Amino acid sequence: MDGAIFYWICWMAWVCSTFLMKKNKERLLLSILFLVTVILSPYSVGVGSIKINCSIFLLLLFCMKEISKRPKKQVLYMLICILTISLAYCSFLMFELYDPVWLFFNRNLMLGAALIYVTLMLIKDLRLRMAGLLIGAIQGDILYGIIVNNVNFPYEIGSFVFLDVIAISFCFIFVWSSLEILLHHVDVMVQKNTKEKHG
Repeated sequence: MDGAIFYWICWMAWVCSTFLMKKNKERLLLSILFLVTVILSPYSVGVGSIKINCSIFLLLLFCMKEISKRPKKQVLYMLICILTISLAYCSFLMFELYDPVWLFFNRNLMLGAALIYVTLMLIKDLRLRMAGLLIGAIQGDILYGIIVNNVNFPYEIGSFVFLDVIAISFCFIFVWSSLEILLHHVDVMVQKNTKEKHG
């Protein structure tokens, strides 16, 4: 069932942000974001002949706000990264459309893996990874939606299939970034202990 992974991961994220994070403004904003995203996900709006899922507007706004807080040089770099992720996403879908034979296992996992790889290679900060991945994927989905709608092929931008792929990617990137932080702390502790022994 399309959307099941998205709902499962989104509810897990809402529970973690609501009950496990420290009480502050960030926790409140994240909890609202996850909850409202779930509420809006079944609804879509029509722009001409194109259908767009309502939840992506909120996600796009939240991510753009996160990027806009950064210095101008970092914002410029992020724009380049987002464009790269967009093209990677759209290229994958175009290959799938014209030659689906090369998808040798689950399509969502392959697309998620491609997004994860590009994001991890380009962006180092966890928050920027999340924001860049989401904006890039949404832009790629919009571009693909416009292309296929021009040839009278019905396609919903930000559909449950899209949300599943994003949820899988988010989950993996969060785990990967958490492991990077953990390994960094372990490395710092080991170096500190080594210095104390030799000092």
